[in-house]
Amino acid sequence: MKIEKKYHFYAGHRNKTAGEKCGRMHGHTYDVTCTFKFDKMNEDGITMLFSDLDKITEPIIKQYDHYFLLYEKDPMAEIFELAGEPYISLPFESSAENMAIWIFNEIKRELPIIKIKLAETKTSTIIYEG
Repeated sequence: MKIEKKYHFYAGHRNKTAGEKCGRMHGHTYDVTCTFKFDKMNEDGITMLFSDLDKITEPIIKQYDHYFLLYEKDPMAEIFELAGEPYISLPFESSAENMAIWIFNEIKRELPIIKIKLAETKTSTIIYEG
């Protein structure tokens, strides 16, 4: 049985390796769709309640909500530090591909996720299957 759940978060970022446009500070509404695969159902025909999925998955995804995402080696991180501005330091450039893999692996520690779709815009989606 497969279950699909949709989430979202809002975040700013810049990716200095992705050209002039993406190298500037900007933000996105990230739409995240997670697909889980369960091998067993209980006697009531339920694999896992949607609310139980949310209790585990939402905190993982929402930790990025309304933060600026920066590669830990980005010189802008020092400016955020000096200004006392909160941000999330990442061990990689904040590309959609890297974010999809990172979030997928965080969720996989807790749930049987098999696919994640991460959309930065209405027309651009990354699909990662681990």
